[in-house]
Amino acid sequence: MRIPAGGLVIDLRSGTRVEKIELQLDTCVHWLEIALEHLAAAKLAHDALVALPSANVEVCALLDREFKSAVQAAVASATFFEALHAATVDRCPPAVRRSSSPPKKRPTRFASVAEQLRRSFGLRKQGTANLRSVLSEVYRFRDQAVHPTAAFTEPVLHPDLNVGVEQRFVMFSFSSTKQLVRAALAFSKILPSRDLSRRPKELQEFGAYLLEVCSPLYARWEQLYGELLDPPNAVT
Repeated sequence: MRIPAGGLVIDLRSGTRVEKIELQLDTCVHWLEIALEHLAAAKLAHDALVALPSANVEVCALLDREFKSAVQAAVASATFFEALHAATVDRCPPAVRRSSSPPKKRPTRFASVAEQLRRSFGLRKQGTANLRSVLSEVYRFRDQAVHPTAAFTEPVLHPDLNVGVEQRFVMFSFSSTKQLVRAALAFSKILPSRDLSRRPKELQEFGAYLLEVCSPLYARWEQLYGELLDPPNAVT
């Protein structure tokens, strides 16, 4: 919450009053929470699924439940990066928001998000390459979820059931989606942990806020799934 210019009125006769306030909500942490909640639901369905004989009548229902939870976790992971992109754009001066020369062709969405985060957090060459690689995969899953093809495709072998299924029942499984959620949560820690002393003050404050509010999520991940970051645990 903040009081904008002109929102605070000081009157010698009637005293001080607030006539206008403004509210702000950064949804980055909400999307991470949503991703974790649906990942947990996908795990429950997956564990129940592999415990059943393949001929059990509940297999299809559990497969569908795992798929739906995994899809939502995958989309939430991608939307975290969208929310992070928006939060940094709003906190950066125009010179940091855009390139000095227009691109020759329209970049892909993941490339645009990666470029904005590179500029915002001051990533170097290797760090940018790592981020682009992760975002390319995250957005590949997102596109399969929100822009699905209706074309017929050959079935693929489900690794746990040993039967042929539509390929997205394998793509959107607990094990594959777990990597997407981990990536989103990891970058919520890696990026604001960088030295932001030369970044805009608003971005420094946002980075500190993000680390603080996400701290319980990092602990939850490590309690349920193990280490969040692989060594080395910093982007350069």
